[in-house]
Amino acid sequence: MEEGFSGLKTKMKNNPDLVFYVIYTILYLFIIVLTDVVNGIVGNNYGWYDVHFYWEHARDIMDGLIPYVDFDTAYPPFSFVIYLVPYLFTPGETAFNYGFAIFTYLFTLLAIHGLLKFCDKHEISHKYVYFTFILLILGVNNFFIARNDTITTVFVLLCLLFYSDKKYVPAFILLALGIMTKIYPIFLLPVLLIPFLADRDWRSFLKYGLLTAAICFIIELPFLISDPSTAFSYLTQHSGRGVEIESIVAIPLMIVSLIDSSLVYVGMDESWDLFGPWADAVAPYLMPMMFAIVLLFMLYFLVKMWKIRPSWKDGLPLVILAYAVVLMLFMTFNKVFCAQYVMWVIMLYPMLIYVYKYFDLETKKLPYLLIILCITTLLTVLFMSESTSTITVTYIIADTLKGISAIALLYHLLKNFRLCIGRTGRDVKI
Repeated sequence: MEEGFSGLKTKMKNNPDLVFYVIYTILYLFIIVLTDVVNGIVGNNYGWYDVHFYWEHARDIMDGLIPYVDFDTAYPPFSFVIYLVPYLFTPGETAFNYGFAIFTYLFTLLAIHGLLKFCDKHEISHKYVYFTFILLILGVNNFFIARNDTITTVFVLLCLLFYSDKKYVPAFILLALGIMTKIYPIFLLPVLLIPFLADRDWRSFLKYGLLTAAICFIIELPFLISDPSTAFSYLTQHSGRGVEIESIVAIPLMIVSLIDSSLVYVGMDESWDLFGPWADAVAPYLMPMMFAIVLLFMLYFLVKMWKIRPSWKDGLPLVILAYAVVLMLFMTFNKVFCAQYVMWVIMLYPMLIYVYKYFDLETKKLPYLLIILCITTLLTVLFMSESTSTITVTYIIADTLKGISAIALLYHLLKNFRLCIGRTGRDVKI
C-alpha cells in the first residue's frame, strides 16, 4: 500500500498535467455540491435554473412533443441532442442535473486536451491551460457546470484548434454544431472566412461557407418540414427580448429608474429585464446597433487583411485575436449579458497567449483583466436578488464595475489587435 502511494506520488510529481486534472476534477465536484447548497439557500431552483428547462425540453421530446411547435425555447435544434444525452442516462430531474454537469465536464476535458496539444505545438507553457480552467470553474462557478454555453464554447474552441491545423472540414462542421446549439458562434464564421477572401481563395471561401450553411440546414430541416412558421422562432425570441439588467447598456436606464420608476422598472420575461416607456423605446435599437458595431469591425478586419494579405503564419493569430474582439464587442453592446457569457472569451486565453507571444506583446495584463471580469460579473449575480422588484444603487454599482471591466478588456484586445496588424509581415517572435 505504501509503495503504491509512493509510486502515485512520484508519478504525479513528474506529471503536472495529471496533478491539474485531479485538482480540476475535485474543484468541479466541489462546484456541483456548492450549486446544491446555493440552491437550498436561495430557493426557486436557482442553482440549476437553466438545467431545469433543459430537462423539461428533453422530457417533452421523449413524450412526443415537437420543439417550437408544442413548446417554446430560445435555443437552436442541436441543443436538444445535448439535453437528450444526459436525459437518457438519468432517472429523474435531480439525477439529470448531475448528468448534465458530468456531460459538460467530459466536454471540457476535450477542450483541455486540445489546448495542451496546441501549447505543445507552439512551445507555450501548460500553465496557461491550468489557469484557464481553474478560472472557469472558480470564476464562472455554477454557470460553468450548469449552462449549455460550456458545450457550445468547447465546440468553438475545437473548431479553432482544427482550423489552426488547417483541418478545415472538421473545423467548420464543429462550428456549425456550435451555431446550432447556441447562436453566438455565428460571429466566428466571417472571421474564419475572411483570410480566404484576403488570399483571393474564392473556392475555399465558398466551400467552407456553404459547408457550414449545409450542416446548419440539415439540422434545421426536420423543423422546417414540421412547421416552417415556427422553425426559426428561437431567433425572434432572442431579438424580441427586453434590456436585461445584467447588460452594460442597461446601466443608464437603471439610473433613470432611480429617478422615476414609472419610466423604467424591472420585471421578469426570459430574464430580469427592464420595462417602461423609456426601456421599451430604446430596446428595439440596441441589437441593430450592436450588429452594426460588430459589422464595422469585421469590415475593418477584412480591409486590413485584404491589403496586407498575410501568410498563414501571420494570419492565424490575427484570426484568433479578431474573434476575441468580436466576442467582447457583442458582450459590451448587446442588450443581454448573462453571467456565463464571460466563459466565451476566457476559454480562448491560451490561444491569446500564443498570439501575444507570436507578436512579442506583453502578456501580464490579460489574466488580471479576465479575473476582474469574473469577479465583477459574480458581484452582479450576488446583488441581483435585491433588484428583482426595484433596482437598487448597490446593483447599479456592481453592474457598472462589470461594465468597466468589460470595456477595459475590450480596449486591451483592440489595442493589441492594432499592434498585431501593424507588425504583420515584419520580423515577429515565435
